[in-house]
Amino acid sequence: MAEKDLFSQVNRPEDPDNMTDLEKKHLPVVDAPDKASAGETIQVSVEVGKLLAHPNEPAHHIEFIDLYEDEVYLTRADFTGGKVNPKVTFEVMLTKGGRLRAFCSCNLHGVWEGDKLIPIE
Repeated sequence: MAEKDLFSQVNRPEDPDNMTDLEKKHLPVVDAPDKASAGETIQVSVEVGKLLAHPNEPAHHIEFIDLYEDEVYLTRADFTGGKVNPKVTFEVMLTKGGRLRAFCSCNLHGVWEGDKLIPIE
């Protein structure tokens, strides 16, 4: 993936089984229960750099993490470069289940998406 293309799209690993170092550093990894009940509050953690450490300095850092339930916006965490590691835990109530989608923004390498399927029982 050419760097010039990183800001013109939402980035995802091209081959999840064989990720590049760039993809490993930027993928927001979603950690949540494998299933939930409608209306149940669950903890969802999202970490950028879990697979390979991402730089965390004023000149190169993760700016934010957004969380969605499919297309529905749930919440955001903002980060200050060099001061806060890009890892956050949210408590959310899912209504219909589906994909939990996390988006993060790197100030040098654009927006990246990771997800996890959470069925509702």
